[in-house]
Amino acid sequence: MKKLLAFAVLALLAGSFGTLARAADTTEQDLMRAATDLGHLYDTTYGTRDPAAMAMVYAEDGVLISPAGPIVRGREALKAYYTKRFAAGARDHRIKVLEVHVLGDGGYGINEFSVTVPQADGTLREEHGTIVAVYRHDPDGWHMGLVAPSVKEAAGK
Repeated sequence: MKKLLAFAVLALLAGSFGTLARAADTTEQDLMRAATDLGHLYDTTYGTRDPAAMAMVYAEDGVLISPAGPIVRGREALKAYYTKRFAAGARDHRIKVLEVHVLGDGGYGINEFSVTVPQADGTLREEHGTIVAVYRHDPDGWHMGLVAPSVKEAAGK
């Protein structure tokens, strides 16, 4: 949990650096609505298995730190990541926004998620975890600027 908190602080600073100088026009209610809407959009788009649409949920320079380790930067790389993820059989993604915190005209949130993923033997397993997400209000709307999920260890490990 300490690592998650430390990472959340780092993500917050990295994602909000450009927003600190602007006036804080976003309210917590605005951010909660935006985070919830983005969570629904992420889940719905994940369900359509459309890599290009998934990349558009992120900011142009958005970053995903995947649970497997690679850091994925920018929409083209995100599109390639989701192409592979969907081809492997990942599906049924669900996000629940737990809390949000405003910084400037954006902020960050802590979310729970579940997703069904393929195992090496071909079976499917539902994973659960937490996501720290940095939300940005760009000229073309709200986007995820940074997404950093952590997966809970399976029982018995």
